[in-house]
Amino acid sequence: MAAAGAELQKVWCVPCLVSLDTLQEFCRQEKLTCKSMGVTKRNLSNYEVEYLCDYKVEKDMEYYLVKWKGWPDSTNTWEPLENLKCPLLLQQFYNDKHNYSSQVKKGKAIIPKDNNKALKPAVAEYIVKKAKQRLALQRWQEELNRRKTHKGMILVENTVDLQGPPLDFFYINEYKPAPGISLVNEVTFGCSCTDCFLEKCCPAEAGVLFAYNKKQQIKIPPGTPIYECNSRCQCGPDCPNRIVQKGTQYSLCIFRTNNGRGWGVKTLVKIKRMSFVMEYVGECDPNLQVFNVFIDNLDTRLPRIALFSTRTIYAGEELTFDYQMKGSGDVSSDSLDHSPAKKRVRTVCKCGAVTCRGYLN
Repeated sequence: MAAAGAELQKVWCVPCLVSLDTLQEFCRQEKLTCKSMGVTKRNLSNYEVEYLCDYKVEKDMEYYLVKWKGWPDSTNTWEPLENLKCPLLLQQFYNDKHNYSSQVKKGKAIIPKDNNKALKPAVAEYIVKKAKQRLALQRWQEELNRRKTHKGMILVENTVDLQGPPLDFFYINEYKPAPGISLVNEVTFGCSCTDCFLEKCCPAEAGVLFAYNKKQQIKIPPGTPIYECNSRCQCGPDCPNRIVQKGTQYSLCIFRTNNGRGWGVKTLVKIKRMSFVMEYVGECDPNLQVFNVFIDNLDTRLPRIALFSTRTIYAGEELTFDYQMKGSGDVSSDSLDHSPAKKRVRTVCKCGAVTCRGYLN
């Protein structure tokens, strides 16, 4: 039953309406530990600094208002500088204070100077919000990496504003079909190749070209479907025709954009041209090209959507694709009904590329 219980903990996840302070206090009353809330065996009875909230000087002594890790805000205390053995948190405190001043200056507002005896309430409020945001993003990052099934790591970054993790974002590894759509992941045949790269394989059976070269790069033109080896094939996981199904091999960063586009994705490592980057699984000059992929589900109306690099993409570069790119089997935009009754509201594109059409749709 212990194993089954552990498995259920991984599967069932529901949002909690109780505040973090209340949950931390409850854990301590019941002598329970919870890593995600900062309550550990180490600090269940002891105190560990989580972040610094405020600053003041009294009788020539410097004091910092301390938020204790795993303890509610009601237990915050003023501590003299000599008691703080946390140089990194002190540095972060002053970095946030400086960032607040920089942001206010950008808004061309008048910044009242601190009197060196205490912080302005607005500055202290910003520092606390930034610290809480940092912790929330760290928890989100840890959750994303627990849920992922691919090799690459996922980092989260927001240096733009105080926005925390998006409430309507749910990380998934597999496709989630819309109501009324049934994905039948069962194929009737598979290859028996000893070398899928050299022998007639699943692509040949489907009447298309083998999609990859020996360097695992895409070699077929856009619009051509990809048929990878499936669960009935006798080849192993190292088969050269199993690229998309292995998931992304790159470490990526979900980051907050600075021009109102919300959250974006950038690569943390160099990606060679024509390489598989990631799948688009959901309910712009672009550097990714869309390809339709078929593995266990061969219904041509319901392909998996894979994104391949169109050129070398360098570390720190945002990953983008053209929303109007057409994969094989897609309906041409020329054949769609553009009558006034069917006309949709156009969404402005903010990619900033020279070749941008100005709209996503």
